[in-house]
Amino acid sequence: IPLFGTCASFIGFWYLAVYKDQEFQPALVATTSFVFLAVGLLGITYSVLSASWDDDREGSGLGFDEFQTNVGNLKDGLARTKENALLREKMAGLSEDEIQRAIDDQERREAKKNNKKDAWME
Repeated sequence: IPLFGTCASFIGFWYLAVYKDQEFQPALVATTSFVFLAVGLLGITYSVLSASWDDDREGSGLGFDEFQTNVGNLKDGLARTKENALLREKMAGLSEDEIQRAIDDQERREAKKNNKKDAWME
C-alpha cells in the first residue's frame, strides 16, 4: 500500500499541476513521497520482527509478544557480537592458556545469563 501511495501521490501532484494549474513546492512532493516510503519501511520491519522465529511456537495475530521476543534476541545477538569482537581483540597478543581461560569465562557468563532467562520464562 505505501508503494502505491507513493506512486499515487506523484500521479496526483502531476495531475493537479498539469490539468488544474496548481503549483507545489518540490519539498512538499518529496516529503509526501518520503512519508509513504517511511511507513512502508516501518511496516516491513514490524512484519519481520513480529513473526514467530520459533518453528515450534504458534504466533499471535498482531505479533506483539513475538516482536518483544525478537527485539530481545537481536539485542542479545548484538551484545554477543560486541563481546566476541572485544575478545578477539584481546586474544591477539595472548598465550594459549590465557585464551582458554577467556573462553571458559565467556561460556560461564553465557550459561549464567541463560539460567536467568530460563528462570524468568518459567
